[in-house]
Amino acid sequence: MGCSSYQPLDGYPHNGASGYSEKVLTENKFLVRVDGSNNESYDSLRVKLMRRAAELCAGSFELSDYTMKQGFVIHAKRVHWPYVTANLKCTNPPVDKSVLISGGV
Repeated sequence: MGCSSYQPLDGYPHNGASGYSEKVLTENKFLVRVDGSNNESYDSLRVKLMRRAAELCAGSFELSDYTMKQGFVIHAKRVHWPYVTANLKCTNPPVDKSVLISGGV
C-alpha cells in the first residue's frame, strides 16, 4: 500500500474517486468511510480505516458497526467498487502532551 493510495476522497466513487471521508456525528464521534479502487482488498481498506481513525483521535478510540460493502451504480464510469464504514468514538485524549523543544534551553 503506497502513500499515494491513501488520500481524502476527491469526487464521487462512482466517477472513479477513491479515498477516505468522514462525517461528524457529535463532538467525539464520526462515521468514517474508505472507498477503494476496483479490485482493492477489504484488508487494505480496513488498514486505511484504522489509519484514518488514529489521525482523527490522537488518543485512544473505539470502532463499532464495521461493515464491508460493495458500491453499485448503473451507467456510471465505475459500476462496482468496495468500501468499508465504521462508527468511530474518540475515548481518551493523547497520552503524551510533552513539548519536544522549548525556549530557554
